[in-house]
Amino acid sequence: EKLYTTYLRPVVTYACCTWATTAGDENKLNIFERKVLRKIYGLVYNPDNQVWERRSNEQIKQLYGKGNIVQFVKGTRLEWAGHVWRADNSIVKKVLVNNLNRKRPRGRPKQRWIDVVKRDIQELRPDWHGDLMHAYNREEWKNLILAAKGLNGL
Repeated sequence: EKLYTTYLRPVVTYACCTWATTAGDENKLNIFERKVLRKIYGLVYNPDNQVWERRSNEQIKQLYGKGNIVQFVKGTRLEWAGHVWRADNSIVKKVLVNNLNRKRPRGRPKQRWIDVVKRDIQELRPDWHGDLMHAYNREEWKNLILAAKGLNGL
């Protein structure tokens, strides 16, 4: 478990604060994490059948006891979003704001990073309406990040 948390998870989530994940991407990340944790925790012996059985997803979740990888990615993405939004004169924020004002091409719109951040905010705090202006209130924003990472429940 410590090996996963210390070595593997940081490698898998490198630069995850910049990812614009889809539901499919999040599902693949969860599958990967459960597969690794299932290998770490191993099989469980069932004395009734006298066979070794695979642990259920719920058992793995209870044994690991931390937020899943998708919660970690969302929390990290929100941390970075708050940092970028508070940096008023930064090039990153200027690019982000200028890209928001551009007309988008016809057809299905490509998913942008800012859209994913707003969706994450909307999931956690519907009363904020996906507004990034709350990033200026560091205490509120920190509570949002903790909720996203599953550290104080959703």
